Amino acid sequence: MKRINAILPILGLTVLLLNSCIEHEVIPPPIPQVELDCYFDGLVNNVPLTLTQNVGGVSGTAAKAQNIMPPPTFSSERYFFTMSSDQTPRSITVGLGSVFWDGATETQPTVSQFNNFHKNTLTPNFSNSALNGFEVKYVDVLGNEWVSDENSTNFQDVTFSNVKLEADASGEYSLFDCTFDCYVYFTDPITSNVDSMRVQGTNLKGWFKR
Repeated sequence: MKRINAILPILGLTVLLLNSCIEHEVIPPPIPQVELDCYFDGLVNNVPLTLTQNVGGVSGTAAKAQNIMPPPTFSSERYFFTMSSDQTPRSITVGLGSVFWDGATETQPTVSQFNNFHKNTLTPNFSNSALNGFEVKYVDVLGNEWVSDENSTNFQDVTFSNVKLEADASGEYSLFDCTFDCYVYFTDPITSNVDSMRVQGTNLKGWFKR
């Protein structure tokens, strides 16, 4: 009985030492991540077209184009968003520009400049290459590019809404909804003949990235 009583404190001390050696897993807090959702539907040449993220290989991508100028001329930046699929050439791209900033002091527009531009550019004019406004590019199933024209005499209109700035570790985003109605044009590379068709009744949900 005395022997058992002597062993018990030793066992208790051993268990205590083992518990103190166990490293407890530290679970880091979740990293904030912007939820990037995209969707498009509308009529293209009177034929319904719907593109839904993660359906049929569809995804959304954002891009930008810079024009860096020496001082005292301001540099400029344009933003583009594309919905495309890895299963078909068909895609839709919208572009919006331009933000102007001093390229001699910053490599890109500040967050405030980026946010203010998108918040205040809700009904832009159409502009070729999105240099000073809005542009639409549609790629058909044959891979032909149909692009809006700032000089079009046909009806064209665009409205951005629900514009919201969000950010995470990967950067700053301007989330938006967009509706537009316009004609897009295709120039035959062989005959130089120009054809047109209307894109209308659209609803586009996407984002631009700083």
